Amino acid sequence: MDRIELEGYLDTYHLGPIDKERVLKEYSPHTVMVNGEPVYLFNRAFDINDSPIEENISISQQPFGSDIPLHMHDYIEMMFVHRGTCTVLIREKKIRLNQGELIIINNEVPHSVAATTKEDIVINIILKQDYLSPSFLRRLSQKSIISQFMIESLVSHRKQNQFLIFKPKGIKVTEIMENIMCEFFERDFYSAEIINSYLVVLFSTLIRTNNIQTRYEAVDNNNTVSLLDFLKYIEENYQDCSLVEMGKTFGFNPSYLSTLLKKGTGKSFKELLQIQRLNQAALYLANSNLPIPEIAQEVGYSSVTFFYKKFKELFKETPHCYKEKHKQQGP
Repeated sequence: MDRIELEGYLDTYHLGPIDKERVLKEYSPHTVMVNGEPVYLFNRAFDINDSPIEENISISQQPFGSDIPLHMHDYIEMMFVHRGTCTVLIREKKIRLNQGELIIINNEVPHSVAATTKEDIVINIILKQDYLSPSFLRRLSQKSIISQFMIESLVSHRKQNQFLIFKPKGIKVTEIMENIMCEFFERDFYSAEIINSYLVVLFSTLIRTNNIQTRYEAVDNNNTVSLLDFLKYIEENYQDCSLVEMGKTFGFNPSYLSTLLKKGTGKSFKELLQIQRLNQAALYLANSNLPIPEIAQEVGYSSVTFFYKKFKELFKETPHCYKEKHKQQGP
């Protein structure tokens, strides 16, 4: 199947309104009370032909003309608008997604979806927790506090009520999603590995896009600045970044900004700055011949002793050992 054939395939299997009562009766989902509201536990995924899927990754198409009631599940859901629009309701906030945009909803996050029209094609990709294994995550870049934060937000059991909204410009993400669907809907012996590779490309592309919008329950919802704007600032100014200067840039009191960072990431400003500096140092150690004292100074440390101490705390080995190990792994 190629991308042109995919369009016809999606139109052919674009299901109309579902019989909600039949589905609820047949699968008898449990309900729990969340903030005084009943929430269905939908812990089964369905493929495009309305058949239960037990794989670690599955893809389905949103039926048009049907409201999806308030529910949550034990897997990560990625909703992509292939054509038209879609409205998702999370914590009484309406999130409108347009063509080419997507949302990643963490497990155990109550949400509902408004009915779409026949002209809308919304694709659901289900990623079970087991799918995001350490070996898969190691394929993503981890030398950035933004990528680390996003990866943690996908797999962390302690962080609840999270979702990530992506509004990337251009068609690259759409092309990647279409390639994933082509492989999934016409699978052969190599499809699983190809889908894995495309997902690595997808997550890497989303991580580096500058159009990420995130909303976390801990962040002031009246503020138009996203949490990733803060992290991006730290990444770009890690050498001489200060909480006071960062507060001036975004118009926040330093103390309040510190609280937002702590609530949103689970880490203090100093911890985030430390991680970014040490990640940059690791890149220098692995890819340059600079002496270690020069690397320490380059990333913002005036004390080499302090740099050694913090590097070992994060990487569980000294800068010298890290450098030698990566030298041996080189060409």
